[in-house]
This record gives sequence, structure tokens and C-alpha cells, in this order.
Amino acid sequence: MDDRTRRAIARLDEAFEGDAAHSLLANLATVREEDWTWLPPGGGRTIRDLAEHAHGAKRMYANRMFGDGELTYGDPSLRGGDAAATPEAAAAWLRAAHAALREGLEALGEGGLDAERPIPWGGAATLETLVDQLVRHDLYHAGELNHLRALAQGNDAWSW
Repeated sequence: MDDRTRRAIARLDEAFEGDAAHSLLANLATVREEDWTWLPPGGGRTIRDLAEHAHGAKRMYANRMFGDGELTYGDPSLRGGDAAATPEAAAAWLRAAHAALREGLEALGEGGLDAERPIPWGGAATLETLVDQLVRHDLYHAGELNHLRALAQGNDAWSW
């Protein structure tokens, strides 16, 4: 594995679980059971929905990057069921999906990030571009998750 791939994996890991305040798993860790399926007034997505979506994206991207490229968001295997019954269960489920991405990246040879693969919305992009998409995706939904959690817990205010 080359240094560029190591850096890409480090970025992916940081957004997923490395940053104690901003990563997807750090924000999921602050969710209580009663927050898991809470829906804010006028809202359309729960924290569980966000976790299932993040998992589905990781699985779909891993499939596009290292598999047959056929998995879509509509696939029933991406729905949580018991795997997303609680925040703790969903964290384990997300870790497994993240591990599949890491394993695929770790297996790349020199310059492997330059390989093009199909992207979910059509066309193709380099593996490095897809990694960067996943980094942004995890951080974006970590912020959404944090906000829903703060609304559910009644502590949606700046600390200063």
C-alpha cells in the first residue's frame, strides 16, 4: 500500500471514528435509546434513519469500489432491522461496513487510488474521489445526527 492510500484511509477513519467531537461514531455515541426513533416536529428522518443511510452508503460504495457495482440504495439488505435496533447495535453494524471499505483500500497496490469505478448516480470516478465523497458523507451526517440528538435532548445551544 502506498502513502497516498494510507492518507486516504486515515481521512476516512478520522471522519468515521477518529475525531472525538465531529466523527460519525462520536456523535452516535451521545444518542440515548429514547432519541433513536424520535422525530422532531415537522421532521422526516430519525437518528436511526440517518444511521441506516450512512451504513447503506458505506456498503454501496464498497460494492461500487471493490465489488460488482450492482448494489443500490433500494436493496433490502441495506435496511437495519435488528442490526439497527439500538444505537449500540447500529454502531457495530456501521463498523462492519467501514471495515469492508478499509479492507478494499488496504488491498490496493501502488497507484490504486487512480483506478476508476462506477459511482452510484452514474458515470465513474477515481477511488480517491469516492473516498473523499465518503469522508464528506460521514461528516455531513454526523452533523445532522448531532443536531437531531441535541433537539431530542433539549440541549441545542452553543456552549459559549
